[in-house]
Amino acid sequence: MGDPEREQLKRLAVWLGCRRDVDEAIGHLTRYGPAASDRVATHLSALRQLLALEAGAFAAVAAGAQDRPQQPLPAHEALPATVHSLQQARDRRENV
Repeated sequence: MGDPEREQLKRLAVWLGCRRDVDEAIGHLTRYGPAASDRVATHLSALRQLLALEAGAFAAVAAGAQDRPQQPLPAHEALPATVHSLQQARDRRENV
């Protein structure tokens, strides 16, 4: 592994660490329902700082990969629907 590859791996590790910090902070602030909105609102400055650090780390990863051919993200399997139509439920009740 050459120095450019090692540097790119280091940039990727930094970005992933920053991304994880953002995810953990958001997870903590949005835990336990109704109070989440207030917690997020009172921590916007800190969240902006975390997001800025993450954006900077991602920009470093992107800068190191500018000469690489780009590909679309792999297709993800569709998740099962979790939203049910109230109209369909009403129709089923009325047809019983």
